[in-house]
Amino acid sequence: MATSSAASALNLATPSTVTVDTQTSGIVSGTDKITAKTVGKEDFLKLLVTQLRYQDPLQPEDPKEFVAQLAQFSSLEQQINLNQNFSSLSDQMKALKNTLGLSQGVSLLGKTVKGEGNSLTLASGQASEAAYQLSKEAASVTVAIQNGSGQTVRTLNLGRRGAGQHTLAWDGKNDQGAALADGQYYFQVSAKDVQGNSVEVSTTFSGTVQEVFQDSQGVWVKVDGRQILLDKIQGVM
Repeated sequence: MATSSAASALNLATPSTVTVDTQTSGIVSGTDKITAKTVGKEDFLKLLVTQLRYQDPLQPEDPKEFVAQLAQFSSLEQQINLNQNFSSLSDQMKALKNTLGLSQGVSLLGKTVKGEGNSLTLASGQASEAAYQLSKEAASVTVAIQNGSGQTVRTLNLGRRGAGQHTLAWDGKNDQGAALADGQYYFQVSAKDVQGNSVEVSTTFSGTVQEVFQDSQGVWVKVDGRQILLDKIQGVM
């Protein structure tokens, strides 16, 4: 019968073959290779209604099958909505974190802070404050001052240093004794013990917070001209 053929052609969704693309909210039939871009939730329901409309009156479809299809559709729709809710919650949490970060950054304006990093700012020939910490006593400590291009402009041989924190002193000059241009620089500390083994070193900076701003990476503070992520701030001095 024609009605039977129509019902057969439209019977695209069964509990064993229907899957869902939670990114596009589409229902996909593994048997008929229908993509999630062409069949959505509304289309799925239309297929069920059409299937009922064109079923063979002498051989009606099993109502249990329709109940199973609707139950599966309801479960898949809940999964889609749950994923969308999680995505929305994640966006809200990120926005809240940035808002709190900006508030925290604003509260630091004008204060002297200490943070994790190895940057230096040279202004009017005066280098900003920085420090390094040795995990144990070192027989030799060498500091390489680098410009923004990564080129070493000054090497400081500091000799033996004990365990703990040490202030970095740099006069803003290169190896030839010439004053360097104002700008941002970096320092790399290398330390070795009496056996020639490397000693663990951590570097910190300190300065006054001058500005707070936000971009796609997070909340930043400008400390004596250096742009530092708020997460790198260790404390207020």
